[in-house]
Amino acid sequence: MQPLLVPKCLLVIAKSARMLVQMCVDAGCEVVAIDCFADSDTRQMAKQTYQVSSLALDDIRTAVESVRQAYGITDLLYGSGLETYRETLNYLERYWRICGNSANTFQCVQDKRDFFARLVSLSIPHPDVVFTRPDDNGDWLLKPWQGEGGLGISRIDTSTEPGSGYWQRYIDGRSMSVLFAASRGGVELIGFNEQWVDDCDSEHPFTFGGIANHAEVPERVRGLIEGWVVKLSADYGLQGLNSLDFILNGGNCYVLEINARISASAQLYGKSVLIKHLQACFDRLGDGVELSAWPSAYQIVYAQKPVTISERLEWPAWAVDRPNPGAIVATGEPICSIIATGKNSGQVRDTLHRQQRILANLLETGL
Repeated sequence: MQPLLVPKCLLVIAKSARMLVQMCVDAGCEVVAIDCFADSDTRQMAKQTYQVSSLALDDIRTAVESVRQAYGITDLLYGSGLETYRETLNYLERYWRICGNSANTFQCVQDKRDFFARLVSLSIPHPDVVFTRPDDNGDWLLKPWQGEGGLGISRIDTSTEPGSGYWQRYIDGRSMSVLFAASRGGVELIGFNEQWVDDCDSEHPFTFGGIANHAEVPERVRGLIEGWVVKLSADYGLQGLNSLDFILNGGNCYVLEINARISASAQLYGKSVLIKHLQACFDRLGDGVELSAWPSAYQIVYAQKPVTISERLEWPAWAVDRPNPGAIVATGEPICSIIATGKNSGQVRDTLHRQQRILANLLETGL
């Protein structure tokens, strides 16, 4: 099954491609990467890595043409960062077979007016949303039309100047997601996850901090979410791995958005997760794939002050998205990410804390 399903080589394009490159390597697939960081571990794993300044079509066109000329690759896997570059994905789809949602499907999911209208039509609860300035003094969030990682989300009051986005009423609760595989033959829930924001960024209080898998969710909520995922997957025609973000407030559950691409939580479910994605894309979800049952978490480490990456720094195995030697990381920018696994969520949490302390010492000493 696996040799017929996994391409010999894939082109991966994302703002940060390391996670997808790792998934390809784990599945026994060679990979060429186009991304904005060209981290050292991405370079080590990929056959070749092309660094671009952004995923705008003008910025990636030369790299894409180079890949077309140098490699006989026909299949493409995309990740985060294309939310604001509609023309890029349309262009890529003309020349490559996309392993995932089509450009049209991806863009439909990004249409917030259409998305929340669909939730209403499917009787799926969500926080109040308005597309003009709210006329009450409630707790509202201003969210960008297209975004990722919580960037651009801010709290507003009556004095806040309107920006390019929509307003959503803030609901306190657990920030959750569910990773699922969708195909024309049905939907398979992979796992529930709990995510958190970066506590140190007071100016951007909703910036993504990290995510842990195998989150505890009441059985009733699991049933509700599964029903909603089935409805939305059929309505949009989703394919491959996707995730649904939601807020769990006591016994109530509110849908926030769909990520119609492989999300950060996928890397926490083992080395066969790309095969699961490809199975769903090619309507073979019935084929068995063993995914990891171990509690795991992924966290981004942000710079609290400017950091220069030492030439002598020896990165621990659990540190990923590693900047290249000599790189300068500005305050508030991501330095790297850390991944922890344990017997239970408490052990995972303790490991993350220990890893942060070790990493801080390594970065301080440069060793």
